[in-house]
Amino acid sequence: MSREFHIEVNCQQRNHRGERICGDVFIHRKVKEENRIVAVLSDGMGHGVKANMLATLTSTMALNFTQEHKDFTKIADIIMNTLPVCSERKISYATFTIVDVEIGGRVSILEYDNPGTFIIRNHRIFEPGWQCIVLNSDKNRGKELRSCSFVPEKEDRIVFCSDGVTQSGLGSDQYPFGWGSDALMDFIIEETRKNNYISAVELGEHVVKRAVLNDGFEPKDDTSCAGISFREPRKML
Repeated sequence: MSREFHIEVNCQQRNHRGERICGDVFIHRKVKEENRIVAVLSDGMGHGVKANMLATLTSTMALNFTQEHKDFTKIADIIMNTLPVCSERKISYATFTIVDVEIGGRVSILEYDNPGTFIIRNHRIFEPGWQCIVLNSDKNRGKELRSCSFVPEKEDRIVFCSDGVTQSGLGSDQYPFGWGSDALMDFIIEETRKNNYISAVELGEHVVKRAVLNDGFEPKDDTSCAGISFREPRKML
C-alpha cells in the first residue's frame, strides 16, 4: 500500500457551562526536522482557570518531552512530580493522551486516565496490542498507563477525548451512568460509515455536539474530542 497520505489533526471543544476558559488543553506540533507530528490532549482537575493551568502545564511538558524522544515512563514520572498541588483537595491531577506520529513510519500512543483512544480501520476498531505501564517511582508507585505502537494505513483514524464526552448525560433518564465508551465507539463507527471521507474537524464536531446534547445543551464538564486521520491528499483545483 502507498505510504503517501495527508495527516489531518484537529480538536473540537466546549467549555463547562458558565466558564469562559476550557479546562481541557489540546496542542500539537509538527517537527519538520524529524518528519513527526506530536499531539497532546490534557484534562485538568475540575474546570475553569485552575484546570486550564494544570492541563496547560501537563500538555506542554508532554509535547516537549515526547519531541525529545524521552521514554514514556520517564515522561509520566516527570509530569506527575511537577504538577502543583491543589490548595483545596491537596492533590495534583491532570490526565493526558500523547500521540506521536512518525510520518511514513510508526504511531506511538501513551494515555493516562483519559477515556481509551479509538483507532478506526475499515469501519472497525483496530486493536494494536495495548500494553500496561506501571510506574515504580516512590511518589507514583502503582499508577498505571496504557501505551501502544502501530504502523498506520490510509484511511485510518485516531480519536481521543476527555471524560466530558464519555460522562455526558450522567444522571439523566437516558444515560444514568453517562454516555459511556461503548456508545461513543458505536457513534464514531456509524459516522465514518455514513461518510467515509468525513474530516477530523467534522467527526470531532459531531462527537462534541452529541455530548452537549446528552447534557441538555449545558455541558457539565469541559468536553473535547481530538482526531487524527490519515487520508488521500485533496486537490484544491
